[in-house]
Amino acid sequence: MCGIAGFCSFKENYSKESAKWQETLANMKNSIKHRGPDEDGFMLEEHAGFAHARLSIIDLANGKQPMTRKIGNRSYTIIYNGELYNTSELREDLEIKGWRFKTTSDTEVILVGIIEYGNEFVKELNGIFAFAIWDSYQETLSIFRDRLGIKPLFYTNTGNALIFGSELKVLFEYPGIRPIIDKEGLCEVFGIGPARTYGKGVFKGCKEVLPGYYNVYTRDGMKEYQYWKLVSRPHTDSYEETVEKTAILLKDSIIRQMISDIPICTFLSGGVDSSIVTAVCASELAKRGEQLNTFSFDFAGNDQYFKANDFQPSRDRPYVDLMVKHFNTKHTYLECDNFKLADALYKAVDAKDLPGMADVDSSLLYFCSEVKKFNKVTLTGECADEYVHIC
Repeated sequence: MCGIAGFCSFKENYSKESAKWQETLANMKNSIKHRGPDEDGFMLEEHAGFAHARLSIIDLANGKQPMTRKIGNRSYTIIYNGELYNTSELREDLEIKGWRFKTTSDTEVILVGIIEYGNEFVKELNGIFAFAIWDSYQETLSIFRDRLGIKPLFYTNTGNALIFGSELKVLFEYPGIRPIIDKEGLCEVFGIGPARTYGKGVFKGCKEVLPGYYNVYTRDGMKEYQYWKLVSRPHTDSYEETVEKTAILLKDSIIRQMISDIPICTFLSGGVDSSIVTAVCASELAKRGEQLNTFSFDFAGNDQYFKANDFQPSRDRPYVDLMVKHFNTKHTYLECDNFKLADALYKAVDAKDLPGMADVDSSLLYFCSEVKKFNKVTLTGECADEYVHIC
């Protein structure tokens, strides 16, 4: 993942106090540096500023952001957090249109696609993303979020400026924006937390770009545009057809998410979801003569204290061992004790800027930090049984 942040105001001239606003951008970037520790970049113009914290996954040498493309006297700049799974298909179409690319990054494909087709090009994107594009000629800021809201994108509109970023904490680095909780925010925390109502940022004045939407900010204000929504239709396929299509779609989804210029790994709990992801990835890498790294997680003392229950009738470990043996993965067993779990609770709340799911969040954060020592890119089945999307 990467981190994006920025602001736009048609009542401010950021260039007149460039040192002040460059410092603001630096503070915004630093607040989300953990999302992208490999590289950073900034853009500051008269009415807009962008900051980017990059985790280098694709085109390590040339994918730096913000990325700007100039066409005559027009200039377009993008900052992007996400992963595009149909990059090659979209690039081929744009090359037929006469475009030439300077990088192999999905970032440039999105930017060029928006220049060629306009904001509705977002409908062609197969992936998870949050990105912003500044059109300096039209003086238009557009911010986009993927269909299911996998990538976060928060914003606040003061009336004088639009401020946005990957995490809530980014917004509070802008002068005058403070984290204030009101009645509506308390209802979110105590009424439905750790979930949130779509579009709500809990803190007063803070919102999220809705999944399947993009927002456009101009001198006339901000407008929201829905580019996708989930539609229910009658299911007419037979059982056999359903099994076949589901298998094809699932395998295609996993393979597309394996695209990376650095090695990938998978989480392996021994459950159905993570085992399917591991099986596909291990098989694909084996075709190239490569071995998949896998990781499983357990808690100290489970050998002694585990007791079967309706929620978890058996331990994960035996099923992990079976998968590791069958697919010949390079496996690492990770363990966490109660003290580490408790310490990570604070970091988990800081990461989300809000109360969460306690030990569920802290354990996942801790184990991810351990996996990062080996691999920066991982595919998981985390919550796939609750949320029909392979994260």
